Amino acid sequence: MRITQQMLTSNMTTQMNRNLSNLEKANQEVSTGKRINKPSDDPMGTEKSLKLSSQLARNEQFERNTDYAMSWMDMTERTLSSVSNVFQRANELGVQASSGTNSQDELDTMAKEFKQLREELEGLANTKLDGKYIFNGQKTDQPITIEANGELTYDNGSMKQRISPFSEVKLNVSADEVFDNDVNLFKALDRFSQALTTGNSEEMNAALGEIEKGSDQVLTSWTGMGARQSRVESMNQRLKDENISVQSFLSKNEDVDLAEAIMKLKSEESVYQATLASSAKIIQPSLLDFLR
Repeated sequence: MRITQQMLTSNMTTQMNRNLSNLEKANQEVSTGKRINKPSDDPMGTEKSLKLSSQLARNEQFERNTDYAMSWMDMTERTLSSVSNVFQRANELGVQASSGTNSQDELDTMAKEFKQLREELEGLANTKLDGKYIFNGQKTDQPITIEANGELTYDNGSMKQRISPFSEVKLNVSADEVFDNDVNLFKALDRFSQALTTGNSEEMNAALGEIEKGSDQVLTSWTGMGARQSRVESMNQRLKDENISVQSFLSKNEDVDLAEAIMKLKSEESVYQATLASSAKIIQPSLLDFLR
């Protein structure tokens, strides 16, 4: 078989292109830090990376959901703590007033404090987070309406947040659970305040019983919120731990050993330079060389 100059040139060009391609791939691995930069680099590895990336994106969304849920629940928990403090103070005043040893002036002073407690309770009932009223069910853009006689207008719908592919959690405590269940908290405060103004000890004792029930009502709501809050915090931590594991798997599947990749790049550079040098010698003859 006769080897022509054209055959030598074609073979050498093919080899140079192959070596250049290897050099470009090695350079891309070093510059990106990834061994998979396109599906053809590793089809099975690419499929695995897509699944891991999808899982990571899904988990990160659930992590954001749990972060939001914890913020909402933290605000609710702090507000319920404040409501509990209001009724703890009301109970202390109630016990003091019911002792029968206070003058009417002292009872009137207590009545004024009860009115202050009622105003504080109104503010707590319309607590907002991120511009949303936390106790008005699904109508978070509207405040709870509190009438002078203690009647409340509110939405008692549930707000739920999905925290995993298989579960969701109730975020809110609605007004009917805290302020208007067995006891209307506003009416209980108003009733005791009125009894103080009239000095009616029998009415004070009856109103004190409502205040005690109201305090228990708040604690029940607070306890229920605490249980859900614990569940969300646990899920949030689990998602964070799982995301770290998934990121580690993804890194192992995609990332290159940088030291090894640099050595490979240097090797491919040397091979390409050697190819260029040998090509210059082999393809050197021209028509003039043959005419000498």
